[in-house]
Amino acid sequence: MLEKNETLTQQIAALAEGSYTATSLAKRTLVRATQFAALNAFVSLDESIVMAQAKAATLRREAGKPLSPIDGIPIAVKDNYLTKDYPTTACSNAGPLESSDVDATIVANLRAAGAIILGKTNMHEWAYGATNSTSNIGATYNPHNLAHITGGSSGGSAAAVASGIVAAALGSDTGGSVRIPASACGIYGFKPSYGRASRHGVLPLSWSLDAPGPLANSLEDIEHLLPYLFGRDSKDASTAHAKNYKPAAKVEKPHILNLVGNGLERSDEVDEIVCRALIKADVDCSDYEFSGFGTYFAAWETILHSEASSYHLNLLEKNPAGFSAVTRAHLEAGRKLTAVELLESQKLRAILLQTLSHDLPAWDALVLPTLPVPAPKHGVDWQEFGGRKVTTQDSMTWFCWFANMAGLPSLSIPVGKSQSGLPIGMMLMGKPGRDEELLAIGHLIDRKINGHV
Repeated sequence: MLEKNETLTQQIAALAEGSYTATSLAKRTLVRATQFAALNAFVSLDESIVMAQAKAATLRREAGKPLSPIDGIPIAVKDNYLTKDYPTTACSNAGPLESSDVDATIVANLRAAGAIILGKTNMHEWAYGATNSTSNIGATYNPHNLAHITGGSSGGSAAAVASGIVAAALGSDTGGSVRIPASACGIYGFKPSYGRASRHGVLPLSWSLDAPGPLANSLEDIEHLLPYLFGRDSKDASTAHAKNYKPAAKVEKPHILNLVGNGLERSDEVDEIVCRALIKADVDCSDYEFSGFGTYFAAWETILHSEASSYHLNLLEKNPAGFSAVTRAHLEAGRKLTAVELLESQKLRAILLQTLSHDLPAWDALVLPTLPVPAPKHGVDWQEFGGRKVTTQDSMTWFCWFANMAGLPSLSIPVGKSQSGLPIGMMLMGKPGRDEELLAIGHLIDRKINGHV
């Protein structure tokens, strides 16, 4: 059983009061990374790079001039974020990739705040999958049970946080790739509204669905990072109207719709744990039968595959052997989609947004399990639940894609464990652009379920 991990909030307080230095924290982090090397969470991690940053942070704090509350805190970064000091491979051999002599905007923001960019984490190749089993350095392993997957595509980041190597990490989310591994590994994961956080320097999977997001050990930890994620960035047009992060007031009794219906099946065990959590949360919650879920899912897949194949078109023609067989098959399939199919999917996306805005009963948040099953075992290709038999890949994105299709902010909160001891997560979705309100609702529920402040 994993020990209770130190939170980012605790590390901020410890550095501020001098309980330990940035240097000692970095050394401890490197030791823990070695202890948990079997997880295969990191693509690249260089002690000299880490310690140079830590020593500079220690000197700033000794001079009484920390750059921010997170100055000196190690943060892991998914391998599709460009970084100056580490190569960026997206866990693929398909290169060449963009130059790594620049930082992604979010990485640059964290670095300017004094955070230690610890290393690059393992991911599903090009973020094109939700298991983290396809990677040029091999699969990642779930810290709760090495026989099970972490989920993906930000599986390395989730494993690094869940094992306590770091208190927080960056991921990216196109159909659940932050929330899926957060749920599977028993931590917190947040996908912002589309356009709230800059994607500049984050290698895309599907540019109209992608969102960068943090993984951490508490909601408070996530909120410590949002000032460095949210806001306008001239290098990403989607953020033209993005607001800076500003915490919302506490909420008292939000109304939550629990989505059910065809295409929203989940295992009995997961359903029982999530329902029990909702009862414990004592919120105003009612079931709502959502129709057309499968049709919208097909539209999301069409958009994702079309955009991914478009982005990779030149590289696929120049170096097809550089991609794994699985990723190459996805990309080739995407090339066969027609313009008519893509436009019809975009029309369905508009209908979905209209439905959420005008056709549902009044709601403050939507709720679903994050995953319909606990983290599957490595090498198991099919999952059965609720009378369905689906691929393990599809089971991982079963619910999560919905928030990307609609651009909604979405949060995964750990709410219990399966009989076999694997974490179970609950997913909340809010209204577009109202990320802070969703986090306030998340805090209310998290306090009731997990006792967090």
